[in-house]
Amino acid sequence: MDSIDPTDIVWARRVVRACDEVSAWSGKIASWLVWPLMLTITYEVICRYALNAPTVWAFDMAYMIGGSMMALGMGHVLQERGHVRVDVLYDLLPPRLKQLLDLIFTLVFFFPITVAFVYLSWQYALLAWVRGERSGYGIWEPTLIPFRSIVFVAWAILLLAGVAWFTRTLVALVRGKSL
Repeated sequence: MDSIDPTDIVWARRVVRACDEVSAWSGKIASWLVWPLMLTITYEVICRYALNAPTVWAFDMAYMIGGSMMALGMGHVLQERGHVRVDVLYDLLPPRLKQLLDLIFTLVFFFPITVAFVYLSWQYALLAWVRGERSGYGIWEPTLIPFRSIVFVAWAILLLAGVAWFTRTLVALVRGKSL
């Protein structure tokens, strides 16, 4: 069997690099959202307890900013291998078996579940746009269009991060070394 020509995996490098860049930018955006979240909560606490004048908008803003921050961080966390997993048995396995299991579980669990969430979040975002959906949690009732749209984009970014993970693992399994 001939050795694999490095030019045969140029497509894989490009796919992984593009997906990783999207995940990295998403992570940076998510990390910057901590500032408006912190300012919103701080402002609400000062108004509520020091001035006895609570705001009508802080609760809605806090859950939308916090939810966006968490959702946009998913792809970056996967890229950095930061998701929680049970490694008790996994760590005892040889590297090639780990790679094979990663491929199988990615195909069987990750892709179907993530594609389902991309589809569902797309439906929720589309309905928010079509119906002009508003929040029903607080009395301010802001539009949910930006929040629902960000959740859809975040799931799509997680799917891209999964494509990079899968491609990287597949190439490592076939070549015996990583990209």
